[in-house]
Amino acid sequence: MGVAALAAFALGGSAVANAVSNNSSDDAGQSSRSGQRTDEKALTGDTAAKVEEAALAETGGGRVRAVEADGDGNAAYEAHVVKSDGTHVTVYVDENFDVVGTEEGRHGPGGPGHARGAEKALTGDTAAKVKEAALAEVDGATVDRLETDAEGNAAYEAHVTKADGSRATVYVDKSFNVVDVETGR
Repeated sequence: MGVAALAAFALGGSAVANAVSNNSSDDAGQSSRSGQRTDEKALTGDTAAKVEEAALAETGGGRVRAVEADGDGNAAYEAHVVKSDGTHVTVYVDENFDVVGTEEGRHGPGGPGHARGAEKALTGDTAAKVKEAALAEVDGATVDRLETDAEGNAAYEAHVTKADGSRATVYVDKSFNVVDVETGR
């Protein structure tokens, strides 16, 4: 147990970072601005450590980005892991902390190709321009996903992880200008 807690700390404490959110939500379990789902609550304590341990055993290591209750009904919990080769995997874990499934290609809540609601994943030249604008705005960030913005804040949104490990959503208009940055999602 101590090893799992130490591993969670060494991996950047992403579960703690994900536990902080001040977004309002709608009736569909979606936050009103950032796309983070309110029906997938961040896990803490022993539960978080056990889910992280099971996920890392399943993926053969990597970095856990988030552990949360699974709101889609796949399992009791889910862990979002970035493997050493950069592959993003969602690991589904039951209430006994046994892995019951995995899904590659998700970057976390609403990952690429899994945009929520009316938001669509960006591709091609549009994705490249939104990424460029977001990275110019948030120095040292990495892009988690790019999608259209269905909430009306802008035409597009880039979900990023800042150099300090915190998250932000960068809103970009149709001319690829940044119009807002929301932190703490």
